[in-house]
Amino acid sequence: MRTHLIQRGTFEDRDYKKGIDAIVSFHYMGSSEYEWGALPKSLENIRIGISDYIYTDVCVGDKQITVFCTKNQQPKIEQYLNELADGKMRLKEYASFDSYVNNKFPRTNTTDFWWDIQNDLMFWRKDTVFENKFKKAIANKPKKKQQNKSKMSKALDFILRK
Repeated sequence: MRTHLIQRGTFEDRDYKKGIDAIVSFHYMGSSEYEWGALPKSLENIRIGISDYIYTDVCVGDKQITVFCTKNQQPKIEQYLNELADGKMRLKEYASFDSYVNNKFPRTNTTDFWWDIQNDLMFWRKDTVFENKFKKAIANKPKKKQQNKSKMSKALDFILRK
């Protein structure tokens, strides 16, 4: 299993947000591949196939990593994470997973969540409190706020009804 697009994030309680955005603050990645709907598309794919997803814990170096992936991806996850930790995958932007696993650089304290938006899987440093919040957030799609129609739109609706 290969990838080159991994979104970094940090655990963060953000009550003013909904869904996964309420528990993870995503880092700016600097490339257009991470924009233009890539995260919502991956999240939609995950929610469509949610019944095929499992949680598994993997030891990488001395770190315990929780992975949310499909049952089909699970046999390859340990190798996938080890290759990421060893810098054997060429990524579009720096993911800092290798720094976290190998205890390098100050970045080890700023990233604790990773989302492979090509393979529609997520992984994070082991944290049961976060995992419980994640389980609630991932399964439930937040309802969109109903936007008020503009005055012009209301006036047009009124005219067209006559």
